[in-house]
Amino acid sequence: MKTRKFGSAAAAVSVTAALGTVVPSGPAAGAQSALRIYRGTATVVVDVYDYCGGPLWGEHRFVGTSRYKAAAKFVTGPRKSAAGRVERNPFYWEFYVGDIGALGSFQFGSAHVVTASARDLGGNVRDPKLLLGYWATSRSGTSWSGKLVDSHRAEGATFNHFYGEKTIVPCRDLGTSRFLYAVNAGATVSGRVSSGGAAFTIRGSTYGDNYRFRITFNG
Repeated sequence: MKTRKFGSAAAAVSVTAALGTVVPSGPAAGAQSALRIYRGTATVVVDVYDYCGGPLWGEHRFVGTSRYKAAAKFVTGPRKSAAGRVERNPFYWEFYVGDIGALGSFQFGSAHVVTASARDLGGNVRDPKLLLGYWATSRSGTSWSGKLVDSHRAEGATFNHFYGEKTIVPCRDLGTSRFLYAVNAGATVSGRVSSGGAAFTIRGSTYGDNYRFRITFNG
């Protein structure tokens, strides 16, 4: 089994710019009434796949596994709402692993309000104040779990991402470049969240099934 390394992912998280556009600042809209930040460490396991298997290539194959630890940040706050709709979570949340934008880093978010008009992948005009819900989670006491129910690729508005590698020429050893992969619907989260700390595991895969991952956070 081949082991791959995402060396940049262990760097400190830098999310100031991203948080400025997505963290809610209005009045509380749910059980979580104030912004709360949990800092900690994420243990990451990423299985890597390509489509270079078989005598004629084209078959999905396992390439190797990467294991690393990275600084991580979990942010919670009031639920997102727009146009009379409220996200399907007990609180709004974001989760960042590694130096965002660096190879091996992740970003997740429960919902987002689109504030600029645009068009979806079908060419249709998109509501300029559209609430996009990505995750549907629930909490019982401190237990917290749920699923990524929509990646919103159709709207051209993915937010849950992994920064991986893409070969410059498929199935040829001519180098790779950094590539932003959307996380597939069906990813899961389970663990606990309280005022004193958070500990949970996220499991999922990326669009195209190039990566499958498990992230365990304590903060």
